[in-house]
Amino acid sequence: MSSRRLIVAAVVVASFLAAPALSATPVDGPVPAPPPAEAVLAAAAKAARAAKKNVLVLFHASWCGWCRKLEAVLATPNVAEIVDRHFVRAELTVFERGERKETENAGAEALLEALAGSDAGLPFMAALDGRTRKPIATSNLAGPGTNVGFPSKAEEVEHFVGLLRKGAPRMTPAEEGAIRAAFPSR
Repeated sequence: MSSRRLIVAAVVVASFLAAPALSATPVDGPVPAPPPAEAVLAAAAKAARAAKKNVLVLFHASWCGWCRKLEAVLATPNVAEIVDRHFVRAELTVFERGERKETENAGAEALLEALAGSDAGLPFMAALDGRTRKPIATSNLAGPGTNVGFPSKAEEVEHFVGLLRKGAPRMTPAEEGAIRAAFPSR
């Protein structure tokens, strides 16, 4: 086969392979608003009741580097499996700035304030009872304004594991150890 025919054949094959990707490209237009915090929590609580679990709420923002670090730890396969075994997760976006403000979940800041986390910084976490949605534990160490955020010290990791343990009393010591081990060396 001549090199010209080989090039034409390669271009045709490449165009067929690229076509599905091009058709999947989103159309310009308004991005739908995220669901209100109440809807996110209601769905999480409903799933938690059905599964006999509690709800783990993570408050975060796109600009928050510590949030991304915590999300990365929670996304590691071992930790994700453990957390998902014991909780239904709900993520709420708060404190966005500028044009990202529209990505916030309406009502999330009020919920954060009700959990004594509005002046605590991000990320902020709370374990909520799956039936009543009342707080079981939060990432505050000793009351409002003492949020651990991303656990980087040994006592902060212990508090984080304790928060999970309070929300998931059936969590095993081995699971607790796996979660501790997922955080960078302290």
